Amino acid sequence: MSKTNIIRTILSAAALVALNISLSYAQPGGPAVGQWRSYLPYSEVNSIATDGTIFYCSTNSGFFTYDRNDGSLTSYAKENGMHDIGLSCVGYDPLTTKTILAYTNSNIDLFKDGSFTNIPAIKLSQGSGDKTVYNITAAEGEAYLSTGIGLIILNLNKEEIKETVVFYDSTLAASVYATVIDNNDLYAATSVGLFKTNKENPFIQNYLTWTKLNDNIYSYLTGSNHQIYAAASDSLFEMNSSNAMIFKYEAAYPITHLDASEDGIWIAASKTDTHDEGYGIHRKEDGTLVDSFFSVYPTQIIALGNGDIWYGDAGRYVFTNSHGLRKRISATESEAYIPVGPITSGAYDVTAYNGDFWVAHGAKSVGWVPLKNRANFSHFTNEHWDHFGFVSNDAWFQDFIRVLKDNATGKFYAASYTGGLYELDPDNTITTYRGQEYFSPQQTTPNLTILVSGMALDESGNLWMTNYGGAQELVVKTADGNWYKMNSIVGNSGHTAADVIVDDYGQKWFIAPNSGGVVVYNDNGTIDNTSDDNYRIFKAGAGAGNLPDNNTLSIAKDKDGAIWVGTANGIGIISCTGTDVLDPTICQGDLKVLKADSFAGYLFQGQYVKALAVDGANRKWVGTTNGIWLVSDDAEKTIFRFTQDNSPLPSNNIERINIDPVKGDVYISTDKGLIAYRSIATEGGATNADELYIYPNPVPSNYTGMIAIRGFAENSDVRITDISGQLIYRTKANGGQAVWDGMDYTGRKAQSGVYLVFGVNKDGTQKITGKFILHR
Repeated sequence: MSKTNIIRTILSAAALVALNISLSYAQPGGPAVGQWRSYLPYSEVNSIATDGTIFYCSTNSGFFTYDRNDGSLTSYAKENGMHDIGLSCVGYDPLTTKTILAYTNSNIDLFKDGSFTNIPAIKLSQGSGDKTVYNITAAEGEAYLSTGIGLIILNLNKEEIKETVVFYDSTLAASVYATVIDNNDLYAATSVGLFKTNKENPFIQNYLTWTKLNDNIYSYLTGSNHQIYAAASDSLFEMNSSNAMIFKYEAAYPITHLDASEDGIWIAASKTDTHDEGYGIHRKEDGTLVDSFFSVYPTQIIALGNGDIWYGDAGRYVFTNSHGLRKRISATESEAYIPVGPITSGAYDVTAYNGDFWVAHGAKSVGWVPLKNRANFSHFTNEHWDHFGFVSNDAWFQDFIRVLKDNATGKFYAASYTGGLYELDPDNTITTYRGQEYFSPQQTTPNLTILVSGMALDESGNLWMTNYGGAQELVVKTADGNWYKMNSIVGNSGHTAADVIVDDYGQKWFIAPNSGGVVVYNDNGTIDNTSDDNYRIFKAGAGAGNLPDNNTLSIAKDKDGAIWVGTANGIGIISCTGTDVLDPTICQGDLKVLKADSFAGYLFQGQYVKALAVDGANRKWVGTTNGIWLVSDDAEKTIFRFTQDNSPLPSNNIERINIDPVKGDVYISTDKGLIAYRSIATEGGATNADELYIYPNPVPSNYTGMIAIRGFAENSDVRITDISGQLIYRTKANGGQAVWDGMDYTGRKAQSGVYLVFGVNKDGTQKITGKFILHR
């Protein structure tokens, strides 16, 4: 029976089908199709403000609020309103009830009632100099921003810059580090001294109308009961009646903030070089010690009228019991209030399946040098993060840059770029492999560093690994637990080896960074016998492999079996079949021209292609230092281009791209954090799933996104009808998923009702049905 006849038969039985198909209420986690979700840490709180009930917390990655009344934590990122990523400080104005957010790049957002208004003027200003916002003081509808280019005054009602005050020492423009208001007096601590003026001064913009009190440089100011305090390094000063600053106290560590209390001040201090030990101290105006508590890296302390003490702690990830927004319980105890998120923004690899994923926190340098990072890796499942901060008593197990989950066995693997291989069994048994019986040590530091830089599984469940800098670059752990080292690659002088993949013929491919090209290795089907192995190096130039550049950065295999190689100067495609790739007289790379984009030449020519991934529809996701592209399966056109300016991407510098084959989530690792985009494509199998998963279902009346239907055989013909069998929409599945925008063929919104879904695979031998409810 032809596909057309199958469809006709199905449609004629629509009423019967409608009675027998149960509703699919599967609600996949993550974003809706075409939407984004950030996975950012909210633990390193560098500034807090409050209206007495809600705490507004800025972090090194984002922003969140905590409501003391209902206990709710709400996190924010670019996909839900913020205009940038990474904050330096926050302030709150009681008059306008607006919160001022200062980003590390000097961009400004105003936040109120869940919405953000952007004031980009400082960020976009053409002037040179340090635009960092060091401190925010807000009062009576104005915000005073202490910046590296002067004091900037915002009118919060008009949501615009009112004035800029630049202080000078001769011709040198000064940085402003902090301000404080006492009645109508405004004090400014600058890099050329301490200044004072009336905040109603009509000539406030002219620094010569200010009074210079002294030449001292202070980092923090605060005021309590009309008494002004200042801090410089580890020293606290108090202003006397003559406006002179008198030394009052020396802290054990550098002071990180000053905050007023009803009867004195709170002093936050920490070892700022290590962020591993600090405290908060409460002193009365006469210097008497009132209270204290231990913290790791306290950044701001707020004393509420009811006696509760709250503070922000920017302690690093190695101190997991200290950071975040915290409520002091005792001198040594506190409660943490932190939204769900990873332990750190570092993300160098992701392995994902059906919404469950692992993240390698890294790190390595651009030149593939270990950085001694002990953030290790984390696991996200069911909206919960588990951080694996300790993995071995061996201190060399650090710099985890690659992760891989074997979904057939449930084993999880993590590659340490100093220590070897970490293996976690489903029963939580941990095994680590580091010795020379498994790997070759880096030749410049024998017996010390084992640089595992890439992992891939073949069809037999053998784990192939690259061993950067070792005499044998390619290593395998077989499914039955045996280990073998492949032949050393002659011609790969630095023995560099990184990301590895397995092609359709069982051949292993790995990039050789730092101008080594790409290697294809054929073990001839005898893993335990290397005498019959063969390999070849592809490099730039006609006859040498015809790659666009020798500096290879990424690699992927598409659904046609072609090997895509990302380099420092675009992409080369190797489409030869079988062992033909080993013969340079037969096989050379293809430098394809992208016809429908701004590239004046070959595919991504001039781009630093750091990441490649292929989705269920055989489309290619290309990550560069200038954002990310999605190109069609034939590379003839660009479908999307995402940057930090036109999307929620936290950064244009893409580290890695990984795709969840079930849900279609595209995990994009950047140098500023991890974000996921839910694509329209998922992996489609040779057969249909047991049932279709439709999201959302029912479709709410206010829903404006795409309706996703998942579970088809690869590239099936998909039709949507109303309950009477009238065709409303027809499409082809992108891999295993089809999407519909809720519009019929005339461009009008489909009416409320029950809709039927019919899918037929490419050769017409399989069909699948489903239904959903649409509300308008």
